[in-house]
Amino acid sequence: MLTHFWRYSHLFLAVFSSIFLLIASVTGIILSTEPVAEHLNSPSDKLAADTINLAQLVPHLKEEYIEVFSLSVDREKAVRIDVIGFEENKDGEFYIHPSTLEKLADIPPKNELYTWVTTLHRSLFLHNTGRILMGITIFLLFLMAASGIALVIKRTNGLRHIFTWIKKQSNAQYYHTLLGRLTFIPIAIMSLSGTILFLNTQFETSLNPEIEYTALQKETINPASFPIFQETILSEVIKLEFPFSEDEEDYYHLELLEQKLKIHQFTGEVVSEQNTTWIQNLTALSMTLHTGKGQWVWSIVLGLISINLLYFMYSGTKITWKRLSSKTRNKVGPEVAEFIILVGSENGSTRKFANILHNALLKSGKSVFTTDMNYYQVFPKAKHLIIMTSTYGDGEAPFKARNFLSKVNELKQLNTLETHVIGFGSMIYPKFCQFAIDVYEMLNQNKEFILKALPTLIDGRSYISFGLSIEEWKKRHSIDLELPNEDQKRPAILSTFKVEQKQLVDDGYVLTFTLELSPQGNINFQSGDLLAVAPPGDDLARYYSIGKTEGGNILLSIKKHDLGECSSYLLAQEVGDDLSAYVKENKSFHLPKKGDVLMIANGTGIAPFLGMTSMYSKQKKTFFLGGRNPLSFKLYHKIIQQNKSTDLFNTLHFALSKEKDNNRYVQDLVNENKEEVVHLLQNKGSIMICGSIKMRDGVLEELKNILEEEKMEPLEKFIEKGRILMDCY
Repeated sequence: MLTHFWRYSHLFLAVFSSIFLLIASVTGIILSTEPVAEHLNSPSDKLAADTINLAQLVPHLKEEYIEVFSLSVDREKAVRIDVIGFEENKDGEFYIHPSTLEKLADIPPKNELYTWVTTLHRSLFLHNTGRILMGITIFLLFLMAASGIALVIKRTNGLRHIFTWIKKQSNAQYYHTLLGRLTFIPIAIMSLSGTILFLNTQFETSLNPEIEYTALQKETINPASFPIFQETILSEVIKLEFPFSEDEEDYYHLELLEQKLKIHQFTGEVVSEQNTTWIQNLTALSMTLHTGKGQWVWSIVLGLISINLLYFMYSGTKITWKRLSSKTRNKVGPEVAEFIILVGSENGSTRKFANILHNALLKSGKSVFTTDMNYYQVFPKAKHLIIMTSTYGDGEAPFKARNFLSKVNELKQLNTLETHVIGFGSMIYPKFCQFAIDVYEMLNQNKEFILKALPTLIDGRSYISFGLSIEEWKKRHSIDLELPNEDQKRPAILSTFKVEQKQLVDDGYVLTFTLELSPQGNINFQSGDLLAVAPPGDDLARYYSIGKTEGGNILLSIKKHDLGECSSYLLAQEVGDDLSAYVKENKSFHLPKKGDVLMIANGTGIAPFLGMTSMYSKQKKTFFLGGRNPLSFKLYHKIIQQNKSTDLFNTLHFALSKEKDNNRYVQDLVNENKEEVVHLLQNKGSIMICGSIKMRDGVLEELKNILEEEKMEPLEKFIEKGRILMDCY
């Protein structure tokens, strides 16, 4: 409920203040350049202002000019005077050097653009009404920053993890969160200081009551001997007004950062003092923090923050639009639908996949209803239930799924539902897809739901993994539907590949075959990339991991599926045939440039590794390969032997799962060779995993146990740093 509150508060505040915040941001960018311009054009000598006191300067001014009216020091510590001089060019106001009294520059006129923009920024040219509107806007900005950081804290599982790496899923969401973390404190400072300045205009306060002093001496002394002048350096001065006459009650008026003083012009005694209140000191500090006046570096920060606010408005709008536009348009109600899709989504990305399946079912003539998991109810005509959910925070349910488990216990379905669970998440988080696992375990114990397969857990919103999961689901239930291609349509330009070699082997359990394809044209690719292939007349591309041979050809390893249209199509290809496909770059599964590498594969997952081992490098490559029996490796025997003879393999281990005497799985090899695994990770090596998701999960579980046993960094850290790379299906 708390997350719900922060999210909708954040959205409401942003919408309510959007127009005024846009004006404030644009004008803030312009005004942030003013302190920089003042700094660049200032004739100040900061060292002199920090070392020369009034006692050193005042007597010389009285000697140098006919009349001295005032002396002031600006935020850049430039000294300016207002005088009547003996020379025509030394009349009026101008800047001087405090050591030599030399005239440095005339006072430049106020820039009209800055004056106009300042008025717009402060009050929208609406006087007090405008000040109130802008004051409310700047306070709402603080509330938005607070609600935004609350969401980030929730997403990263607590304040201590607030700066942990967040997996990039969409540019808008990623940079909105990243910049929010980095700029929260400056935004909070800027918005709070602006709020204080606004309140000060509405409730102005005066100085403390004036404290009067009785003069203790009557002897006239030179200003150079005034104690207060000797104690006050120029950088502490805001303004010093000189007496207009020699009347004894005509005083020096000295305004300092925290005081206003009246000083007897003959004796130098302080005859009255007014101290600033803490509210006035806070207001002065707020003026500096909000405007950057006198602090040009901070003004640059303020300018960047204002630019950042414009990006927040853009990215926030994009995120909200994505969330709103992802809503499913149901054509039938829950009481008549045969297929029910329940979605647990936090930011709309999971619903995107639900909509794809929803539309595919509609296209195939099925009656389907899609809704949030919170709206679970009795579905009297339903036969199939597909649950697609992400996991939020520390293994928690997304907000729109938080009531699902309790509703399952409360409601009783009238019929049994064939159920499939798909989880979406990121492996960099310790509780990867935990909520989907919790849903599966609970439904698996309920007789109203029939679950024929383990939940599919998808890392990084992989469309390939999603498509394969739906393919398996279709086969189990003999459902006829076609998902669209990942990019909704196949590329306009496909490349041609010629079949150069073909080999088949049947290990008694499954038929596996390899194809070596030569690109008919200039195509850039490397081992680990994907080849997208679709049978003629089919818009759905299937992706196969590529191994690049020494001759620059593509090596594919393919398992023949009984009902697999694409694997049947590829099996029908013969040497000399041409097929159309395209290469999809897969940067996240390229051979690391540094460090030794452990390559783990089962079945056809060996293909990219065979290409990687043929690449010359100084890296040592260790291979853990799993198959059913020795025949499983027959297709790759020649390539493996060639690579072994060139010492490109450091070590090669096999695991045979169907051998009676010594049946093992790849994860058993990880456990048996844990010392080598630990040494690899401790010395900045990498682990690459390619093959089935079931194999991947078993290997990761073994790695997790080993890392915990050795008291090393958790598994998620190695995944986050790109030290464990995966391409599984």
